[in-house]
Amino acid sequence: MVNLFTMHLHDAGMEPEDVLRELSQRLAEDSSFQSAKILGCMCSAPDPLSASVFARFLEKNAGDPGLFPATRELEREVIALMGSLLAGERAEGSLVSGGTEANILALWAARRRAGRGRRQVILPESAHYSFDKAADLMDLELVKIPLDDRFQMDARLAAQALSPRSMAIVGVAGSTGLGAVDPIEELSRLAERHDLYLHVDAAFGGFVLPFLEEAGYPSRLFDFSLPGVSSITIDPHKMGRAPIPAGCLLFRDEGLARFAATSVSYLTGGEAEQRTLIGTRPGAAVAAVWAALHRLGRAGFVRVVREAMELTHWLAQEIGRIPGFAVVTEPVMNLIGLRSLDLGSRELASLLRERGWRVAVFEDFVRIAVMPHLSRTKLEPFLESLRAIAGQKGDVSSLALPSGRETAIMTPKGDGGTIGTKKDL
Repeated sequence: MVNLFTMHLHDAGMEPEDVLRELSQRLAEDSSFQSAKILGCMCSAPDPLSASVFARFLEKNAGDPGLFPATRELEREVIALMGSLLAGERAEGSLVSGGTEANILALWAARRRAGRGRRQVILPESAHYSFDKAADLMDLELVKIPLDDRFQMDARLAAQALSPRSMAIVGVAGSTGLGAVDPIEELSRLAERHDLYLHVDAAFGGFVLPFLEEAGYPSRLFDFSLPGVSSITIDPHKMGRAPIPAGCLLFRDEGLARFAATSVSYLTGGEAEQRTLIGTRPGAAVAAVWAALHRLGRAGFVRVVREAMELTHWLAQEIGRIPGFAVVTEPVMNLIGLRSLDLGSRELASLLRERGWRVAVFEDFVRIAVMPHLSRTKLEPFLESLRAIAGQKGDVSSLALPSGRETAIMTPKGDGGTIGTKKDL
């Protein structure tokens, strides 16, 4: 471990080979998607072409469109392409660092649209932590709505929570824990009826839901085809196969996008308008997302989603065959909530991490994100680890659910917690 308090720059610098050698040694302990032991991450190894494009265009700065006009034109094309995926032919927006920036930016636009005196945001208990950051930054009041038995925001309770202070509603299309999709159609009607800003956080689901039906699985409406939707977060660096960092915020139209605009006068390329929180942005990300969209095309994304969903359902079925384990709910997209019927989620995660598996921990379950770097062959050792953990508990048959509760579907208390099974209520 380096002593940070005694560090200083080398007087003469280091030779390139020495720098690379030390970096290789220092970063060797980091996890890699190539190892296939990363099971909890909502990102994956990027498409190889997209990764090479990113490395090739590192000097581009998307934050100075006058200096890099071709990069700006590429970004406009990327926004148009992603808008077309989400039924937004007139969509405007920008590539950003990720879902956190996009969600904060969306609520900033909603606040500016609402004007003074309205600071209340209605959102589900399953909403991403970035909305808590936004509330702290902008002094917003968050009203978190309980989930129904499908782990979706209860639209009836959302309607009851509205007040004269309400400025926005947030719906999630692919929750962080379980991939659940809120009733965006009902929220859209609610937003229209009360003239509220409706933001949809589809950071994960944005590159899954548009392709589910063609892949042979049921989908849900969540996009700009619903007239009440004002903006959508969608992350190309998740299921869009682009390298990190590559998030995106799309607005329904130019009028809404203007609420996120800031004029900058001193740029080298001349005065410009920015619609992001950060100024300097990697143009390499713009080129990489453009490359991923054109390289894969619609058929390629349908294939990616179909393979991920087939693998997800296979894994869920195999988990159900191991005594003492169950999935929280039937997967909506390529996310699985894994529950031990005998161990707490943190204890289970600790046992899995001892065996090298990198998983995400929630209050009552462990999340598995079935991403493109995984396969059946790579997941078989994970199932063996679960069987070994079950065997450690002695007579594993005693861990099975009582008769009549085989599905082990849990009652929601937000993505991070549950209150027993549905039949317990």
